[in-house]
Amino acid sequence: MSRTRRSTLGVVVALLWVLVSAFAAGPARAAVPDGPREDGGRTVVMPSAPRGEGPSSRAAAAVSPTVSPWADYVHTTSGSPVTCASGNLCTGVWDPVVGKYKVFFLYRCHQYSLSHWNGVGQVVNNQVGAAAFFYGRNGQVLDVVLPEPTPFTYDWTPVWSIRNC
Repeated sequence: MSRTRRSTLGVVVALLWVLVSAFAAGPARAAVPDGPREDGGRTVVMPSAPRGEGPSSRAAAAVSPTVSPWADYVHTTSGSPVTCASGNLCTGVWDPVVGKYKVFFLYRCHQYSLSHWNGVGQVVNNQVGAAAFFYGRNGQVLDVVLPEPTPFTYDWTPVWSIRNC
């Protein structure tokens, strides 16, 4: 085989490998209430809905919680399980617009700015060896969350940004 054909073949194989890796690396979102999974995922169950909250006429004036840069998310009801895949920092916050929890899968290493995150939700750091840092309004560190397979309840109101790595 000529040197040019081998180089071309190598580039094609490398490109295919990158494409397959990109699709395989996405967060798994199967809702299975079985605790730790074989693939390293962790089950997160959202707490009860905030008192008096649900989709209502007030929802028209409400704003959905967001992160910047953008991250994958799902909506889920109170008590419903969501799988947090290995490599993710998973955060659940109440979304008053739809009357459900919005669970974000923070996979890529960034400092995420939070908008309209209020009240109590859930968090699990299912990253491999990376601590997550929660920052307040003035950039002060509020909490450092080490990798831990157990989800816990967290009050998002004072948190203005999260660095997941």
